[in-house]
Amino acid sequence: MIDTPGDISMSEPILRISNAAIGFENSEPLLDSVNLELYPGEIIGIIGRSGLGKTSLLRTIAGLIPLLSGELEVSRGVGEIGYIPQRLGLITHQTVGYNVMMGALPKAPLWQTIFSLPGQEYRDQARSAIESVGLSEKVLEPISLLSGGQQRRVAIARSMVQQPTILLADECLGELDADTAKDIISLITNIVKEQGTAAIIVDHNPVRASTFCNRVLQIRGTRLEEVE
Repeated sequence: MIDTPGDISMSEPILRISNAAIGFENSEPLLDSVNLELYPGEIIGIIGRSGLGKTSLLRTIAGLIPLLSGELEVSRGVGEIGYIPQRLGLITHQTVGYNVMMGALPKAPLWQTIFSLPGQEYRDQARSAIESVGLSEKVLEPISLLSGGQQRRVAIARSMVQQPTILLADECLGELDADTAKDIISLITNIVKEQGTAAIIVDHNPVRASTFCNRVLQIRGTRLEEVE
């Protein structure tokens, strides 16, 4: 695991989960007694076998699933939470530019949302996000013609156009070759460092996670425990 910079340990957490139970109503919790703090500039890796609740944890932080019990606090002044799902949800017959601009719609005025016409401000943000992931030359290319790594870059750009303070990525490195995975890792770490965000990344590869995450947490049974 990479060292945690001093300014992280001295700052206030932007996300705090306290004694939480995570899962679905009318069923046993997937995760219980979850305690987690996330700091600006930090990358946390989540590892564990399939089906133990990694995705449910991210979806809960993203506000897509309610807590069963406990507390989840996001600091005041924290911006959007960007969520990159395991299934990227890109519109494959549409262009890179279109897909990224769709990420700006939740922040756009209602009339722009209805007609799917983000204003110039959001178009500029989309252009900047596309440039940041190195896909400027692909802006008019349909998603269906992109490689797996390029599609993940589009998903990251779509999330970054919302200017999130917290970035959540669910298996964003899955099914990528080693070189492409290294490129995506470098992209995310640079975003965290340069934009002052923080990230929680689910990865099935514990060795790889330890190379770029400040901390790695493993799901064992229903508990989320830090890997020493």
